[in-house]
Amino acid sequence: MSNPPQQQKVLFLESQYGNFAVSTSPVYKPGKGQLLIKIKAAALNPVDWKIQKHGAFVTNYPAILGSDIAGEVAALGEGVTKFKVGDRV
Repeated sequence: MSNPPQQQKVLFLESQYGNFAVSTSPVYKPGKGQLLIKIKAAALNPVDWKIQKHGAFVTNYPAILGSDIAGEVAALGEGVTKFKVGDRV
């Protein structure tokens, strides 16, 4: 990934039972065994709105929710061998 962005748009849950808000966050480097994904499509899963409505599972706010994504591998963390940059995930 040449000249990777330093910031990304994210959907935050501002506080327990709070509102969702779009803001920016740093683009993190993948750690050991992790991938950095350039997201092409994202969606809220029913568990995300349930976390917002019922205040369950999350203890630190603001929180970035959501794991329903599709995109391609942008960077590999140490030890990752089953993926390569450019793989669609």
